[in-house]
This record gives sequence, structure tokens and C-alpha cells, in this order.
Amino acid sequence: MRRCELCYPFTHNKAEYLITFGNKERQLRVCRWCLEDLTLHGFNANQIIPLPEQLHLKVSFWFLEPVKGLMEAKT
Repeated sequence: MRRCELCYPFTHNKAEYLITFGNKERQLRVCRWCLEDLTLHGFNANQIIPLPEQLHLKVSFWFLEPVKGLMEAKT
């Protein structure tokens, strides 16, 4: 999970944008709320790149059903 580098300790927001700024192309990952605050305060960014959504796969334990059946058969 990507964390917002500005407000994560307080809000636990996920980073949705990558901002590059300065001569050395420094990078900052921020949430949409922090991006809005930065633009309202006149922050000059070189680029604002939306980060792709991460897929959260739900793990299913379907493969344990046969093992459960074998355990019940032994008892």
C-alpha cells in the first residue's frame, strides 16, 4: 500500500498522485486531499501523475477443503 507522505500518520490516507517538483525532480506521493491543499497554497509542481490502483486480491482457502475432508475422515 502506498501511503500519503504528508498526512498518513494522522489520516491513514492512501497516495493517489505522484508529484515531481524542483530542479532535481524530487518526488512526493500524496492523497487527493493533500494535492488539493498544495494547489490552493500555490505549490509549483513540474508534473502531477495519477498513480494506478493497486489490486487487492482476496485469498480464498478453497484448497483446504479436501484437507478438511481428510481430517474429518480420520476421526
